[in-house]
Amino acid sequence: MDLEQKGYYQGLFFLMMTMLVSCANDIVVKFMGERLHALEVIFFRFFFGLLTLLPFAVAEGKQVFRTKRLGFNVIRGILGAVGFFLYTYSVIYLPLVEVVTILWTIPLFVIILSISFLGEKVSCVRWAATLIGFFGLSFITLYNGDSSVSIKLLYLAPIASAFLFAVQDVMIKKVVDDECRITMLLYFAIVAGSLSFFPALLVWKAPTFHEYSMLFLLGAGGNMLQYFLFRAFSATDLSALAPFRYMEFLISAIFAFIFFAEVPGMNVLIGALILIPSTLYLAYSEKRCSANA
Repeated sequence: MDLEQKGYYQGLFFLMMTMLVSCANDIVVKFMGERLHALEVIFFRFFFGLLTLLPFAVAEGKQVFRTKRLGFNVIRGILGAVGFFLYTYSVIYLPLVEVVTILWTIPLFVIILSISFLGEKVSCVRWAATLIGFFGLSFITLYNGDSSVSIKLLYLAPIASAFLFAVQDVMIKKVVDDECRITMLLYFAIVAGSLSFFPALLVWKAPTFHEYSMLFLLGAGGNMLQYFLFRAFSATDLSALAPFRYMEFLISAIFAFIFFAEVPGMNVLIGALILIPSTLYLAYSEKRCSANA
């Protein structure tokens, strides 16, 4: 890998910022979920996300609403509302490190989506790496020390959110250089916030002043996270940054231990040791295929 390639260090910086903000948001979500329902938490994430975007939207002027990809932005908002709700629900009710590790299956789902929707051909070795990755996922979800069926089913939530995030990754990569980033964030917040409003009313509890302040930070952090991710997408090939994505495991483990006294179980460690090599290989093979194209 040529570490001097244009944009590599910028991409690495923005990827690191994405992971830090993501873990900080997870901590806020877990604290807010102690009293507020996940539906209400996710609504405020989008509501305050929209509120913090307005000054930037005003600075852009009327053209910020102009888009040639309205359908893309609406679909992404719908997927985001569902995906972030499932992820929020998972963070509240499952160990944080387990949820973060399960999200490493996103590259595995991207492979499947590439075959289904982009008609890409995948080698037998890449198929093997994908299957091994899902085998690692099974260690996390099936061997967690809890035999309760309801807990086992709860793991479907982060898996489904990983799939929806993979769909969004494929969509974003195709248009990130053709669409204004503020426009993408704005439409995402409007669509996702609108969809989450009425479900939130069904479980509404008036937040305290402290909760409002934390939810405001969550909304602002959500925008920062997406913005940093867009910048990383634009700066360099994400496959080149793949080895560093796993620092999020360490960051989330430290945060979870400090704030919630959570310690990763053996199932997480084994699952991570299986998932990391398989997804790293997929990233390497994707980079090699792109270079030969």
